[in-house]
Amino acid sequence: MPGKALILLIVGVISLATVTFLNIFEAGDRLSQSSVESFNASQVKNIAEAAVQMAVRRVILDSTWRTGYTNLNLMGGTVNLRLADTVFDGKNVVKVEAFAKVLPGSLAERTYMASCFYKKNIIVTMFPTGIKGSITTNSNITTLGDLVVDGRDHSNTGILISGQGSQGVWTTGGLEQKGSSTIGGTDGSGNDYTPTKPGSDSVISTLQTFPGGYPSSPDSLMGGPANGYPEGTLKMIAQSGLGGSQYVTNPGDLTYPLKGVTYVELPDGSPWNSANITGTGILIVHNQELTAGIYNINTGVFTGIVMADDIVRIHNTVIGAVIGISPNPPSGNCIGNGTGSILFSREAINAATNLVNLISPNLNSVNQQIIYWFE
Repeated sequence: MPGKALILLIVGVISLATVTFLNIFEAGDRLSQSSVESFNASQVKNIAEAAVQMAVRRVILDSTWRTGYTNLNLMGGTVNLRLADTVFDGKNVVKVEAFAKVLPGSLAERTYMASCFYKKNIIVTMFPTGIKGSITTNSNITTLGDLVVDGRDHSNTGILISGQGSQGVWTTGGLEQKGSSTIGGTDGSGNDYTPTKPGSDSVISTLQTFPGGYPSSPDSLMGGPANGYPEGTLKMIAQSGLGGSQYVTNPGDLTYPLKGVTYVELPDGSPWNSANITGTGILIVHNQELTAGIYNINTGVFTGIVMADDIVRIHNTVIGAVIGISPNPPSGNCIGNGTGSILFSREAINAATNLVNLISPNLNSVNQQIIYWFE
């Protein structure tokens, strides 16, 4: 081949190679750019979605939180988030909206919006089946001193509510009303009876039979599995510490005021004496032998449900209901012989029963409480 032709051939091959290389380079550059853009798009989407999830979890733990986020640095970008109470599909919900951004001010800037409607899952609990009146017991009881037993309904602050109360005393045994103690309540027709001595037979039920047998555990008194309290639920809540709950085997270890579920498990022969029960929620004094006792409750207003195997000498104020568990309480049957008051309160009882929501399996589950998601 002549030299000139060879040179032209070489130049042509080089030119073709150069063009091919440039095309490959440009294709690679476009691929890289596309990958970056895809990454940025995925990143900003993830930021917005993560912010919504974070906010919902925060509202689950603090139902009043509506602050949101302002220019929050998150996962390499920024996000602004707002919350608002609204109505969706006939339900009261919280609307959560997140606006995310990455690489602001650059050609690669990307934005994304994610939003949801959130409604907290609530286990609706029924009135505890074990509460038949202001006082419910599985044994003979005696009222003495100036004890006031009032089965008329009250608010959780003790304000009288007419026509919605319950029995003053309900027991499988007998009742002796002694001293200056008074008993009142509301009959089945909604008629209120002011506490008197003797109390009206319309609001005192003795020698009663509990359907299916009198419950022998705190959970069964609350209604058992059908009411959201499978066996062991209350003790589990107490041991978890949720909502200020406490589990102790020594009353001296309690902190005040009592909150949530307070579960005091005592051995036989070691009662809680001169008890302070200031607080709210559900107070349980119980062991498997049904011999755990609480004696001489001299201090504190308690709002909620008090249940104990053996409970005597209530000298404070209980707003809610009192339940005695044991059929043979070791200390006898003097429910009170001083100046105490036991005021039935449907409001206080209902607040206590809803404690089951503390251990709902959906308590911290975000996805099971988001009813609609859109982007």
